Amino acid sequence: ILLSVSSCKTKKLAFQPPPDTLNTAATSCPVPDSLLKRLRAANTPFEWFSARITANTDIEKKTNSFSANLRVRRDSAIWLSISPALGIEVARVFISPDSLKFINRIDGTFFRGDYKYLKELLQTEVNFEMIQAVLLGNLYMHYNHEQYVSELDKGLCLLSTLRKRKIKKETELAIPEILTQEIWCLADNHKISRMEMQDYRPVRKFSVEYTSYQPYEDYLLPEKLFVHASAAKSARIELEYSRLQMNKPLNLPFSIPDNYEPMR
Repeated sequence: ILLSVSSCKTKKLAFQPPPDTLNTAATSCPVPDSLLKRLRAANTPFEWFSARITANTDIEKKTNSFSANLRVRRDSAIWLSISPALGIEVARVFISPDSLKFINRIDGTFFRGDYKYLKELLQTEVNFEMIQAVLLGNLYMHYNHEQYVSELDKGLCLLSTLRKRKIKKETELAIPEILTQEIWCLADNHKISRMEMQDYRPVRKFSVEYTSYQPYEDYLLPEKLFVHASAAKSARIELEYSRLQMNKPLNLPFSIPDNYEPMR
């Protein structure tokens, strides 16, 4: 989707690396169960969420920018309308728990598939729950809670899988194809600062870093985040939110025109 949108002629912006997110340094870190309770308490509960997104992308050393309207219905659908310039829609995305759909209005093509295709394409684990959590700055756990340990890491509380510790003791040839997860959170509000998932064989990595949050009613919602995915190809994405709104039901229209051709 990003490769397709990035081919549009839009104003190119230099991709800026994320600044330091450390606000208040922690002096100790709770045990895993206690830390998980605090992370879950910091989650933003919602039924509906919408925002205007400004995105800067760096994909295979090609930078670009575009805007999009985001709408999320909890555990049901993620909808995006992408408009690089003058408010004219060039693409639309509809993600459900079991399928992904995308139409490109520029060349009259569409994609319709499932997560198996996306995992093979990106060479990394991805599912609806993970995408939804990343967009809202909420906690996503790939494993059961007993498989995590906690520790203090440079002023942040770190929750990581036991596998990470075991892998560090193994030689490269002995490392199985296995996924690890690390979650860093801020000491003052336990909002997620960074989340990272990594395979060691083959080497592939997905990370998201939240550089700022903004207050909305009684909650903190992401203001700016950076996503980095690296496998066979590398992509870095900066997202900045504005016009936030929660719990207002919205339409999520999506249809594939009869004259559109499958994406190749």
